Parts: sequence; structure tokens; C-alpha cells
Amino acid sequence: MSSVSRTAAALPVASRLRLQSLLAVAAVAIFTIVWFALALNRPLAHPDEGRYAEIPREMTLLGDWVTPHLNGVAYLEKPPLQYWATAALYKFFGESEWTSRLCTLLSAWLNVVLMFALGRRLWGARTGLLAAVFLATTVLHFAMGQILTLDMAFTFLMTAMLCAFCMTQVTRDSARRERNLWRTATWLLLALAVLTKGLAALVIAGSVLTIYVVWQRDWAALRTLLSIPGILLFAVVTMPWFILVARANPGFLHFFFVEQHFQRYLTDAAQRVEPWWYFIWILSVGVLPWLPQMFGAFAGGWRANTLRGQFDVRRLLWIWCVFVLVFFSISNSKLAPYVLPVLPALALLTACRVESLNARALQISIGVLAIFALSLAAYCLVTEFFTRYPQVLDAVDRAATAMTIFAVVAVAVAVFCWRAAQAGRPDHAIVGIGSAWFVVLSLLFATVGHDESLRSGKSLAAQIPVELAAHAPIFTVQTYDQTLPFYLQRTMFMVDISSELDYGLQSAPGKAIPDVARFEQTWRELSDGIAIMSHPTYKRLHAQGLPMRVLGKDKRRVAVSRR
Repeated sequence: MSSVSRTAAALPVASRLRLQSLLAVAAVAIFTIVWFALALNRPLAHPDEGRYAEIPREMTLLGDWVTPHLNGVAYLEKPPLQYWATAALYKFFGESEWTSRLCTLLSAWLNVVLMFALGRRLWGARTGLLAAVFLATTVLHFAMGQILTLDMAFTFLMTAMLCAFCMTQVTRDSARRERNLWRTATWLLLALAVLTKGLAALVIAGSVLTIYVVWQRDWAALRTLLSIPGILLFAVVTMPWFILVARANPGFLHFFFVEQHFQRYLTDAAQRVEPWWYFIWILSVGVLPWLPQMFGAFAGGWRANTLRGQFDVRRLLWIWCVFVLVFFSISNSKLAPYVLPVLPALALLTACRVESLNARALQISIGVLAIFALSLAAYCLVTEFFTRYPQVLDAVDRAATAMTIFAVVAVAVAVFCWRAAQAGRPDHAIVGIGSAWFVVLSLLFATVGHDESLRSGKSLAAQIPVELAAHAPIFTVQTYDQTLPFYLQRTMFMVDISSELDYGLQSAPGKAIPDVARFEQTWRELSDGIAIMSHPTYKRLHAQGLPMRVLGKDKRRVAVSRR
């Protein structure tokens, strides 16, 4: 027994509990500070981070809070709730990489808080703590909580809606005012989820509720949820934006509902076709290091825990996980973050099922931790024998020292966790494993994540003179880096590019040049201008005698001026 353990054991019970509480608060504070600090000054990545940072910037610049714009043209693929929130953050805290990611960071953090709160309310503090640890340290939730997309905010709102619905059911026999409060919160959160990513929120919520009620025969769940005030609240929150944006953009309704929902889901129009088992693989990797625990909960979670006709939260959580997985698996458009809404419910389902926390599952998680840490350290030592890509070598060089130190610490933690599991202290082992994974994922984002050469235009934008970028027209030739408009604080003319902006360009054709020949003609007529192009394109145009002066370059592109 360590000296800390002996000291704690010698204290009176009240003092020991107070010490444990202080240590827990200190740990949460440290992890929270690290979580939000990881996003400071980390370059935005193409395409998602650049896109979702730039749209709110243009929203504040144009003062148009109805029609989102990207690179100066209407961008109507998604509803505007996160754009509004980020634009408001820009107003208060300024435009930066950190403020652009704050909605995502806060959503992921609140997901963990929600799982702790609901787990504690339904099964006690231990279950809440385990659910929080499971969720906070899964690879997919951690990574997508640090990467700017709309998926984490959507996941938070859907998770909060699910929690509010559960509270509506467990307070059936409580005061009417409390039950009505949770019911109102359920409808409000569902409306906000629709304003974040569209109809998927309604399909998931409605289908899960229907399957649960029919299977469990819990008809009271419908009676306690459905209400005219709730439906009216949902309509009041969601409908105004849809009406206003449809008036401002005549083709919006067909584009948004038909093309961006039904065609994208049912066809390969979005060119995101993956095999049916794609999300099974994503989840298998994404829930590490807790795959054995979560697989056990997933496999056995369908069994009834209460009598038919009574609220069964475990069965509801299981149906939620299965439906979200199946719903996106049968779609012809697949991206890894789509299954994020599975993770909070699966973490809570795992934490509340004692049989999924057996010693064998813990031993597998401990082994995964040790193998992963040692593999990272080994890869850092031998990378130069397997690749000559300078971007990869630079990224590994950044992380090598930290990964080597972590490997040593991780092996020591694995030994501690193994002994804790053998001694019948699974909670200690789980917290130890989770802490180690949180540290290694943080180190990866703090090192490799800051490599600008991987997927960011930050270093290239910094080489373009500010006074020139402030007034000269900027062209992006046969390449479009979504981060450049944010870093240049300017929109660009697109040359010979087919992209997601095609819909918006229909009403703003002057923002695009259809081919390079017309660009050359326009370029020669300019007195000043900036163009960004790939290295091969630059070599070809330079050989053709197009007047260009190199302003800067990175490993993928060249920035030139007219003179």
C-alpha cells in the first residue's frame, strides 16, 4: 500500500470523504483546463474547421443572420444554430481558432457532465462517475470534441433531449410542475437539435420513442411527452428560420429537404459511399479503450429490467444506440462523426451494467493501453524507415519525446491498474486507464495537432502581406482550402472548381471563373491581385509566361501576386 493510501486509510471516515472530494474536484478542474486549453492556437484544419469558422465570421461581417454565407455565397446545407452561437462568441471574445471551436469544446464537456448527472440521478454517484470516465476518454468522443464540426453540438442537444425525456418519465409521479418542466425541456432541446443539423433529429427521436413504446408497451411515455404546448414550442423555435430563409432564397426548400436530406441519404450524390459495416468499424475503434466493456453492454442491453408497461431506461438507451447505428449504416452517405450520438448513451448503458465491468474486460483494456503506448513510442523511433514524407516526419518529430515519456508512464499505470483489478478495485483501474488515455490523446493534439503543414492554410496566409490582402482580389485556382478565407479575412474568387458552393454560386456567378484560360485573361488585366494554386499549376502557368511574383508557399500550394 502506498504512503498516500496508508495516510488516507488512517483518517476518520468524514475526513477521508472530504479528502476524496477535494481530490476529485481538483482532478476535474485540471482535466477541464487541459481540455479547453488544447484548442488554443491550434491551426484550423481543412475542410470542416475552416468552413465552420468562416461561416460565422461572414455572418457577423454581412449582418445577415438568416442566410449563412461561405466564401461570399449562400451556404444552406445546414441550419444556422451553431453559426449563430459562434458568431455571438466572435462578437464578445473576438475571432480566433479557440472561439471558433468553443461550441464544440463546450458541447463535448457538457456531454460528460450530463452522463454523470443522469447516471447519478438514476443509479448513484458511482454509475455517474463511471459513465463520465467512459465517455470522456473514448477516442471518437475526445477527437470530435476537439475538432470543429456541427456533429458534437448536435450530439449534445440530442443527448440532453434524451436525458430530459428520461427525467420526464422518472418524475411521472412527482409534482406536475416538475414533470412539465422536463417535458418542456425535451421539446425545446429537440427543436434546437433540428436547428443544428435538420430532420435527422426528428427521425432519430421519433423512431426511438416509437420502437421503445411498442416494445416495452409503456404507453404512459407517450402520454407524459405529447402535449399541445410542447408541440407549439417546437414549432415556434424551428419554423421562423425556415420561413425566412425560404423567402430570401427561392430554391431553398428543394435544395435543403430534397437534395441535402433525402437524396444525400438515399443515393450516392454526396460521394460518401462506404460499406454497410463502416460504422461498426468506426465504433470499434472509436470506443477504445472501453471496447470490451461497451460490447458487453451493447450485446446484453436489450434485456428487460422492469415489467412491461413501466419505464425501462436501460432498454431505451439500448434502442437509441442500435437505431442510430442502423439508421446511418443503411444510408448511402457515411462520415465517421455521424455515429457520435451513440457514445453518451452507450457510456451510460455500460456504467449501469455491473456485468460488463468484469475483471477480464478490464484486463483487456489494460493490455490495450500498454500496447498502444508502446506502439506509439516504437513508431516514433522507426518512422524514418517506413516513410519519406516530410509532413509525417515533422509531425512524428514533434511528438517523439512526449510519446516516449508517456510510454514509460503508461506501462507503470497499466501495472497499477492490473493490480487494482486483481485486488477487486475495478473503479480504481477504470479511473487509471481513463486518465492515461486522456493524457495520451491530449499529447497527440498538443503536438501533432499543431502541425500546420498537415491540413491548414495558416502558414501560407501568414506569408501574404496584410496590406495587399486587404484590397487586392484573391483567386484560388483549381484548389480550395477552406481555412484560407478565415486566416486572410477575405473571400476568394474560385477558378475552375466544382464544390459544395455550386448551389450558392448559381445566385452569385461573379464569384467564380469557370476555367483557367479566363482566369489568365482576367489576371493579365489586373493591376494588383493574389492567386493561390498548387505547385504543378504554378509551374505550368509560369512556363506559359503568366506574370506572377511568389509571395510564399507551403508544402502543397504557392501564393503569388500580380506584380
